[in-house]
Amino acid sequence: MKSAASWIFVGTFGRVLECWDRETREYVAIKVVRSIRKYRDAAMIEIDVLNRLAENEKYRSLCVQIQRWFDYRNHICIVFEKLGPSLYDFLKRNRYQPFPVELVREFGRQLLESVAYMHELRLIHTDLKPENILLVSSEFIKVPSSKKSSQDEMHFKCLPKSSAIKLIDFGSTAFDNQEHNSIVSTRHYRAPEIILGLGWSFPCDIWSVGCILVELCSVRSLLTLLFFQH
Repeated sequence: MKSAASWIFVGTFGRVLECWDRETREYVAIKVVRSIRKYRDAAMIEIDVLNRLAENEKYRSLCVQIQRWFDYRNHICIVFEKLGPSLYDFLKRNRYQPFPVELVREFGRQLLESVAYMHELRLIHTDLKPENILLVSSEFIKVPSSKKSSQDEMHFKCLPKSSAIKLIDFGSTAFDNQEHNSIVSTRHYRAPEIILGLGWSFPCDIWSVGCILVELCSVRSLLTLLFFQH
């Protein structure tokens, strides 16, 4: 049995709850999907993808782990390990101060490894963005920031204690051999071939990775840097 503790995230698909598992005596995250056909279908795709990823032991350090799933009053509920905040949430809480380059480099290495692993299994994530990359731990440290107020007051920024990250949200994942939707990916991370209607495949994930790394270093999207800088 599980008892809800608090909301982690509320989105279009439904919500994610932080819960206490009375059997294992640990916190878990439960994704509760809205009782709507298209969201249920996406949830079943996600469960299929998560099970495929779990077949290889290497998966455990790259992507969020599914523990089990169940159908409750027509709501698909997926039980995951409890992780930390997303990279987007961390930036937001940190008043949009960029991550150090060394930390972004480590994020990039792990992100490319996880994407490469998915591609080996002929899977395309199609929705890579900072919101779908979670820190494994919520712990952080405070360090002096170069940003100062007009009174020359010292400011601080937060840095994660651990650089370990995991991918989440596989509801939009596509199999390489299936028919592809014409539009995928969130706009700021969408590859040019998708925008131009030229068809897409594995490289669209790599474009998204590049956009993410630029944003983590500059806290500005690649689109903003390319088209809206004076």
